[in-house]
Amino acid sequence: MKRFFRLMVFLIGLLLIINIGILGVRVGMGINLARDSEAFQFNNPGASKRVLIVGDSTGVGTGAASPEDSIAGRIARDFPWVEITNTAEDGEKMVQVLTQINALGDEAFDLVIVQAGGNDILRFTRLASLEQQLVDLLGAAGAKGGHVIFISTGNVGLAPAFFAPISWVYTVRTRQVRDLFQRVSRELGVEYVDLFKERKDDPFLDDPHRFFARDLLHPGSEGYALWYEEIRRQTSLVMILSPELSEN
Repeated sequence: MKRFFRLMVFLIGLLLIINIGILGVRVGMGINLARDSEAFQFNNPGASKRVLIVGDSTGVGTGAASPEDSIAGRIARDFPWVEITNTAEDGEKMVQVLTQINALGDEAFDLVIVQAGGNDILRFTRLASLEQQLVDLLGAAGAKGGHVIFISTGNVGLAPAFFAPISWVYTVRTRQVRDLFQRVSRELGVEYVDLFKERKDDPFLDDPHRFFARDLLHPGSEGYALWYEEIRRQTSLVMILSPELSEN
């Protein structure tokens, strides 16, 4: 019996070591993706609409095959009359994204898209601190533009980069943060894009190597395509960027 118990402990420990090693490799892949990524911007002197994108690696489009496949790139493709300023940076937490907005001074925009929160999930920012940071961030975004759309992330725990029990912890954590994001967005009148899915409903898991980047954490080009369709479906993006809608 003792021999069986020791064998089980050994096998569990070995499996844990292997999984940690695999996770380390994927983290390295993510670092390489971030190093190679470039935030999509669209300089358009004749633009009738100005869009600001602030945020983390998902705002940059890290994991996409090209910047044009990011959310910003897809907006430029569908709305060629806009100009896009993109200050998103890899690794940014909520509190750092606020500095991106503040650094722009008095510049004004028709739409501000905030893509943030994933790193606060991964690094366990205290919920009370995160709530105040989000209030400050969305308030600053609202002061920059007449419309604000807030996008966070999907169910982090379902990313194939993670293994149990880490994946379970991150799913619980994502639910908590999602509830906070939904509540604060509702209270401030900001459109929130809900990308959270339970395992049985998550299209990313139907074909992970198609929808995730090679680190199996960031979206790939097809993953960003799914997110973009959700943005169009859940928000008034099309109406906001319509050339017929002018607040001037």
